[in-house]
Amino acid sequence: MQFGGKEKSYALVAVDSTNEYAKVLAKAGAASGTVVWAHRQTRGKGTRNRTWESPEGNVYWSGIIQSKDIGEAPFTELVYVNALAVYHTITQYIHEASHVTIKWPNDILLNEKKVAGSLLECGAFDSTGKPGWIVIGNGINVAVSPGAQPSMVYPPTSLKENGYEVSSAAVIEVLHTHIRNEIAYWLQHGFSTLRDTYLAKAFKLHKEIALGISTDKADYVTGRYEGIDEKGYIILTGADKTIRKFHSGDVFLRS
Repeated sequence: MQFGGKEKSYALVAVDSTNEYAKVLAKAGAASGTVVWAHRQTRGKGTRNRTWESPEGNVYWSGIIQSKDIGEAPFTELVYVNALAVYHTITQYIHEASHVTIKWPNDILLNEKKVAGSLLECGAFDSTGKPGWIVIGNGINVAVSPGAQPSMVYPPTSLKENGYEVSSAAVIEVLHTHIRNEIAYWLQHGFSTLRDTYLAKAFKLHKEIALGISTDKADYVTGRYEGIDEKGYIILTGADKTIRKFHSGDVFLRS
């Protein structure tokens, strides 16, 4: 699945949100691989409708997939497929790849600070719960990071702040390559092998973590992060050895 290219790219100076723009295109039937990117966003958003500050110089990118083009592959697995693509994009510029990790499910940390995040949105669901289209949104801090807030467990950082000078346009081209490659691998080999690759990069795997189970991050469950199951659920073992699983859309990760 080719992303970008002359016929499938919308490059904008500014937009409210690349995801919102892409959703309009997806609803109108835009082909899989159509991408929207902007130099800045005026109303960027992250998961749970949190604001994603979007100063100029970074990557604000959204890509469209029409579900018919991924067949029967579970669309929810794209959270992990995309996370690996962004991880590989970041590590192309980092000398020490071990400094880059994936905070479940799809934040990319550089030296335990957030350098990239993703938001997947779907629509046109059929009677079985399968969407007609999927929009993958990625934000990568290339030149600048938004100001840190006191409540942030993992404050933002950027490639430039860590000594890596690169243009946002160059990062987008690398991102296109890795998203294409990861989707092709996933469709050919399935989730199992991809899951193993993801876990090899996972932040705090086999360590005690707290997972927020409320939107305001006030309620938590704690346990040892054992991995993710065949359906993409995170697995925690509690102090009483009880095993609990949570879906990627339901929780937050804290230190």
